[in-house]
Amino acid sequence: MKIKNIACYSFSLNGEDPLAHLRLIGPLGLSGINIVNGFENNQININRVSECDMVYIQRDFPKLFDNYTKIIDLAHKEGKPVVFDLDDLLFCLPQNHPDKQNLEYSYPLLPMFQALMEADLVSVSTPKLRDFLVHYNENVAVLPNYFDDNLWHFKSPILNPSKHETLTIGYMGGNSHKPDLEYVTPVLLDLINRYPQKISFHFFGAQPPIEIASLTQVKWTPVNISNYKDFSAFFQTQTADIFIAPLSDNLFNRCKSPIKFFEYSALGVPGVFSRLETYSDIINHRHNGLLASSLDEWTNCLVQLIEDDELRFSMAKNAQETIRLNWLLSRNAFRWQEAYQSTFDRKSSNKEPNRSIVSIIEPINLELFETFNKKDAAINKMSRQLAEKEAAVQMLTTQVAEKEQAVQALSTHVQALSAQVQTLSAQVQEIFSSRAGRLIKLLWSVRSRLIPHGSRRERFAQYLMQSLRRIRQ
Repeated sequence: MKIKNIACYSFSLNGEDPLAHLRLIGPLGLSGINIVNGFENNQININRVSECDMVYIQRDFPKLFDNYTKIIDLAHKEGKPVVFDLDDLLFCLPQNHPDKQNLEYSYPLLPMFQALMEADLVSVSTPKLRDFLVHYNENVAVLPNYFDDNLWHFKSPILNPSKHETLTIGYMGGNSHKPDLEYVTPVLLDLINRYPQKISFHFFGAQPPIEIASLTQVKWTPVNISNYKDFSAFFQTQTADIFIAPLSDNLFNRCKSPIKFFEYSALGVPGVFSRLETYSDIINHRHNGLLASSLDEWTNCLVQLIEDDELRFSMAKNAQETIRLNWLLSRNAFRWQEAYQSTFDRKSSNKEPNRSIVSIIEPINLELFETFNKKDAAINKMSRQLAEKEAAVQMLTTQVAEKEQAVQALSTHVQALSAQVQTLSAQVQEIFSSRAGRLIKLLWSVRSRLIPHGSRRERFAQYLMQSLRRIRQ
């Protein structure tokens, strides 16, 4: 029976981010395998397991442990093979990695470890990652991250003499690569001192190291594009003359895939890369890229590319040829079909060596899950209470501000009235100090004494007052 549908449980699929596209959407779309999303609108659909031929679980999804166990139990009950996909060695994050410092994977690691041992197939992106994980599951298949030639198109390298032009050295990556950029910062500073007018730097995504961020030669373009298709469209409109891909030397980085080599090369731009398996397995030094393993080598490699126009041109051409020959997704997507079909045909694999370990880990995971759920519930309750108090404070602040505005308006009005009163007082004083004013005061005195109430007398008084007004005018 040929595999047609696979139930996928992943946090990445809905947003079609790089992980989802490189590991699922791109290769399975070309393999003829239909992706059935088991996690939509933050809702987990366990029944997708029954609707499909296989089950796919990606990365840290097992942290939703209660649902993970339901998926596994149903898959085992119905004889559906389970694939666990892992593209990074998250079990060995270096101490200075941002995800290590913010405890991003502290809880998910043990559920992921259980998934690693329980899966019928573990798919990984590099041989180095396979070599580490095969001790915990004998069925590990390397399904590399390939260059998706449906999204990316090669831009022909251009030979431009750089004697009178500024060369741009570019870097593209997320903020998780901050330690890698800090590692090569002394090299970047040295180059700026050597070539103050000849080079500039352009960072896409990750912020430039603080030591050079304020320099006029440094430009930063934030990239907040999670959808990989949209990102590829954006990045292919960018330009640079040289790209860099530094990686600190640790096991985690040695297990990464060379995706930056593909994306840089698509733009027709050569690069300098860390001499780790990540890149050394695909790059032939001075043929399709330069490899550096020390700061001195980084400096020497970049100086070569800055000074040698022909070298930049030839390496960019050779890099694209390397990808065309061996790394096009359109020519390698069949590997997913083969790996999955082989696992499906095998139906089950011998998990007895790991069963005893799983029997210990599973209750621990369940207890941790319940504990974290209780803590999350308490945190969410406190967060809601805090939000309500903040809303109440905001409302009071708004009311106070409105009252202050009203008081200010009244104060302004009172000041205006006071100014009018002062003006009228000055006018009245001027009137009463004049000859007509003195006559008016005399007549008012006479009126009050000689003219009591009565219509004829009142009319006479009114006539007299009108006459005086005409005289004053």
